Amino acid sequence: MFKAIIFDVDGVLVDSMRFHADAWAEAFREAGISIKREDIYEIEGGNNRGIVTKIFEKVGKTPETEDFESISRRKQEILDLGLLKPFEGMVGCLKELKKSFHLALVSGSSRLVVGTVIENFFSDIFEVVVTGSDVENGKPSPEPYLKGVEKLSLPEDECLVVENAPMGIEAAKAAGLYCVAVASTLGPERLQHADLVFENHAALFEYLKSLVPV
Repeated sequence: MFKAIIFDVDGVLVDSMRFHADAWAEAFREAGISIKREDIYEIEGGNNRGIVTKIFEKVGKTPETEDFESISRRKQEILDLGLLKPFEGMVGCLKELKKSFHLALVSGSSRLVVGTVIENFFSDIFEVVVTGSDVENGKPSPEPYLKGVEKLSLPEDECLVVENAPMGIEAAKAAGLYCVAVASTLGPERLQHADLVFENHAALFEYLKSLVPV
């Protein structure tokens, strides 16, 4: 029986991944590296340091110490937080779930981005928040989810994770958690390591509401 539900943010709570991806692509372009949206979708969930590392690896380069700070800062400057909006029906679903479950949020995004999203759309909903700024190792390391579970003070088998990206699923499973995924950015075939995969948010909402005790 699940007592807590832990949500990823980008691509799960808010329809934001294309804006993040475009901001990263522009920041990397200014640094002389050409990437596509899909390159970011594939490594979504990692914190800024992890994303810079993986993109440099992909193009066969090694980042300098200042690259981590400068590219991440430039991406933050380019990203318009006003474009980020919750998926339709998400706020209502969360308010319903909050009556029966402890709700937590574990994201690879920075504290600034996550804090803005919470303030704009999800105030008074989440008991526990872990951002990419709060951990040394971002997803696919289990560290973010282990930190979330620790803050919830519940055993792993009482916590359910909702993800949308391969690295997030990998992180949740490595933390010993049951993980469901919604195919919001990548096709269902890319999410097959999750325990359950939903093709869209409507199917995800139906599943989550089925967990509410009668």
